[in-house]
Formats: sequence, structure tokens, C-alpha cells
Amino acid sequence: MSLRHRLAASLRAAPEQSALVDVAAPLRLVEIGRRFWPRLRPLRGWLALGVLLLMAAPAIAVAEALLYQRLVDDVLVPAAFGPLLALALLYIGLNLLSGVVSGADDYLSTWVSQRFLVDLRRDVFSHVLALPSAVHDRRRLGDTLTRLTSDVSAVERFMVSQLSVGLGSLLRLVFFVGALLWLEWQLALASFVVAPLFWWVSTRFARLTRDVSRERRRRGGSLGSVTEEALANASLVQSYGREDRAVATYDGHNRAIAGAELAASRIRAIFLPLVDLAELVGVLVVVGLGVLALSTDRLTLGGLLAFLALLMQCFGPVRTLADLIPSLYSTSAGVERVVELLDEPAGGDLPGATPLPAGRGAVSVHGVSVTYPGAGRVALREVSLDIAPGEVVALVGPSGSGKTTLGRLLTRQLVADAGVVLVDGHDVAAHTAASVRDAVTVVHQEQLMMDASVHDNLALGRPDATRAEVRAAARAADAHDFVERLPRGYDTRVGQRGRSLSGGQRQRLAIARALLRPSRVLVLDEPTTGLDEAASRRLMAALVAGERDRTILVLTHDPVVLEHVDRVVTLDRAPVEVAS
Repeated sequence: MSLRHRLAASLRAAPEQSALVDVAAPLRLVEIGRRFWPRLRPLRGWLALGVLLLMAAPAIAVAEALLYQRLVDDVLVPAAFGPLLALALLYIGLNLLSGVVSGADDYLSTWVSQRFLVDLRRDVFSHVLALPSAVHDRRRLGDTLTRLTSDVSAVERFMVSQLSVGLGSLLRLVFFVGALLWLEWQLALASFVVAPLFWWVSTRFARLTRDVSRERRRRGGSLGSVTEEALANASLVQSYGREDRAVATYDGHNRAIAGAELAASRIRAIFLPLVDLAELVGVLVVVGLGVLALSTDRLTLGGLLAFLALLMQCFGPVRTLADLIPSLYSTSAGVERVVELLDEPAGGDLPGATPLPAGRGAVSVHGVSVTYPGAGRVALREVSLDIAPGEVVALVGPSGSGKTTLGRLLTRQLVADAGVVLVDGHDVAAHTAASVRDAVTVVHQEQLMMDASVHDNLALGRPDATRAEVRAAARAADAHDFVERLPRGYDTRVGQRGRSLSGGQRQRLAIARALLRPSRVLVLDEPTTGLDEAASRRLMAALVAGERDRTILVLTHDPVVLEHVDRVVTLDRAPVEVAS
């Protein structure tokens, strides 16, 4: 069995440890370069300056080696102290210049890398936020977080850091080889016999490195997903006494990552000794032939020592270049995961989309059908519904009948397979998503809160709202009294996902946040969840009395809600024009 097949076998995990995410589609290194090169174009001037600094460093190193030759031949061998002061001053000057060049190169390369990385992180994060909700439902959050952090950093390493190191090594090699040929070309040619060995080792292990790196990235995404899911549902895990099972699942994926790391270590254990052997062979060949050149006076002692110094400096760049392709393959595993994420079609606007015109809030749904990918069932089938401006309508139906789906269609978080959704007679698909979401506000059944103050959570959809307007919205949602009783009132932080509040409190704050927006249509998905009957009656009475200028669609199972609406319509899965 070949080494590659043995490594592949070692990466196969037990069924209970199988990865939760798939391997991204492989890309050629050239394809990756073409994909991200446009992001480097604005930095071309700085990149050119970086190349000049990369050229200056080996030029100074060659000058120091040749100066060393003069020190040996003109000072040490004849024991003449005359040239020593001048040579010493030159050495000091070159050393200072080398420090300046090295510092400038380090700062510039860091600046370019971080500029590239900051822009890329922002763009990838922006793209992820623009993805349709169906994509977020399908993807695991922990895996997406891994792609946004470590995998995005892999793109920077591929496009900037590793290529900069590779180019620097290539330039150093060109300068050093040129100096070796100038010093003694026959000896230089003899020292190059080990170069094919470096190339063979590099290409031999490049594909192995890529396979292992892809598995490491995949396993890392799976571990992130398991971690996020367990911590996000910590109370559920504890309530059902499943801590041991959660730890066992985590440990299974944790051990799978360790297995991939061990596979990578086995590759390095074979690769690095072969490189060291090639270096040793090269040095021994040069020493033997150098002694012969000394005996025939073709080379001075200073020339031989300078030659050996330059040759030793060649091995570093040669080793780096030999490792470059495996390193690029290793990094490309993370880049492929970012590309896969960027290739997810964003829920953008159609070409020529315009803002939704002003209106009073009429809503019409004509022949709408929706099927969720992979769900195996139709969420909505040929549904039609008309709601007049200012009307309060309750939409009822069995679980799974598509009530929440209808709310998502109104804000373009979901696109219908057939039919049309209209707001004030305008097809929402033909207008910008931002203007549609300004016109239609949805209060989701899951009360979503940011880890911020009560005031900041309420003003999320309208940051310019005054404190008086925020308080008025809280009163309308029957939330003001309990907010005033919090330790710091409206300045109290609610914790991650609002965990310091009860479900009913979060529900009322979510409704207050929606009321603060000047939307013409308000969609409430189970607005009385977490509220007792009395609180539900107060909330609905306040909504109906204070929001007569809005169209309100309530998705509910609660009989209390039905007492406060103008019309009740029933939705089921059959092709239907929903009936009052």
C-alpha cells in the first residue's frame, strides 16, 4: 500500500466521528490566484516597493559575503592591519542598512497583509449577512464562524504572506547563485546537483499535504459546529442530563482533528530529513571540490569561505521554495472553503430594482407556492390572500401549514417558486430588499436580542429614535413597567440572546422594537408566546388601539388574539384562496 493510501486510511474516522460538513470543491492554485488577484490591484504600488526591499536584502547579504572574502584574503592571511578599519566601517554600515531594510520590509509586508485581510473579512462577512435565510438554515453556524475567521486568514496567507516569502526566497536564491557563479562557476555548478532532489521531495509530498490539510479544515469546521450547538443549547443539555453525551460527541470530533494533525506530522517526519540529507550532500560535495580548487590556486581561502557562506545561505531559500508548494496546498484547503461560501448566491436585488414606492400598506398574495430545498414537502401551495390597508388580520392554521413562510415572503427573506407577493400593488421581487424591509417589519416567533442595553435593542431598527420615542414604543407593547424595574432601566444590558430576561419580556421588547419602526405593514409571528392571558389581552388591545394606521398580520394559534382582529383567515396545505 502506498504512503498516500496509508495516510488516507488513517484519516477515515469511525461512523460516530464522521464530519458534519463536507469537503469544499478542490481548486487549482492558479484558479485561486486569479480569483483573489483583483483584491491586490489597489496595492500594486506598495507591492512594488516591497519587491524592491526584497531585492535589497540579498544584495546586502552578498556584499557582506564578498567583504568577508576581502577580510580573510587582505587582513587575516597576510596579517595586515591596514585595511581593517575601512573594512570594519563598511561592515557596520552594511549591518545598519540591513536592519533598516529588514524593518521596513517587515512593517510594509504586515501593513499590506492586514489591509488585504481587513477588506476581505469585511466583504466576506457582508456577503454572509446578505445570504438568503434558506442558506443560513442549511449551513451550520459553527462551520460558518470557522470560515469567517481561520479560513479567511488562510486566503491572506496564500495571496500575500506565503507568496511574499516565496518571492523573497527566489530573489535571495538568484542573488546568491549569481555571486557563487562569479566566485567560482565550476564549483557552483557542482553544488547544484542536489537541486533535483529538493524538487522531487517537494512535488512528492505536495498532494499528500493538500489531502491532509483539507481534512484538518473540514474537521475544524465540524468541531466548531458541535461546540456552538452545545453551548447555544447548554440549558437544554443540562435539563435532559446529556452533558456526558455532548462531551463524548465533542471528544470524537476533537480526536478526529488530532488524527489529521498526526497524519500531517508523519508527512513532516519523512519530508524534513530528506531535505536535511540533500543539504548535507551539497555541502560535502562543495567542501571536497573546494579543497581541490585551493590546492590548484583556482580559489583563495577567503573566496572558499565566502563561497561556503553564500552556499549555506542558499539552503534556506531552497528549503523554503521546496516547502512552498506543499504549504500553498495546505493553505488552499482553507481558501477553498471561503470560495465555496462566496459562491453562495446572495439574496441581492434584481438588475434595475427600484425602491418600493410609498403606500398605505395593502398586502396581496396571488397563487404563491414555496418548497424548501431538501424538505420533501410543499410549504405553501397556490395560496392567495388580500389584506386592506389598516386591516388587522389573524392567519391561523395547523403547524407546518406555512404561516411563518408567508411572513418571510413579505420581507424577501424567501423567494416564492411561483406566484407573486405585492405590497401596495407592487411586486416585492422587483424592488430593493432594503426598501421592502423598511415597509414590512416582522416580529419573529423566536425573540432575537443583541447583547446590548434595552434601549439599544429597541432602537436597532431606528438608531436615530429619541429616548421618548423608545419609551412610547415600550408602553405600547406593555413593556415599559418591567423595564423600569430593571437594575438600570433602559440602560440595562440584556445579555447574549437576551438571556437575562424571561421569554415574555423578550417578546414584548421584540414587539416594541417593531413598533418603533415607521413600517406600513407589521407581521407578528405568535406575538403572545410566553405571556399569560391577561398580558396577552393588554398587549393586543394596545396594539389594535394604537396602530390603526398600519396593516397588521398576526400569525397565531392563540384564541385571545382572535378577539382583537378584524378578520380571521385559515391556511392549510391544499391549493386554496384562504377563507375568512
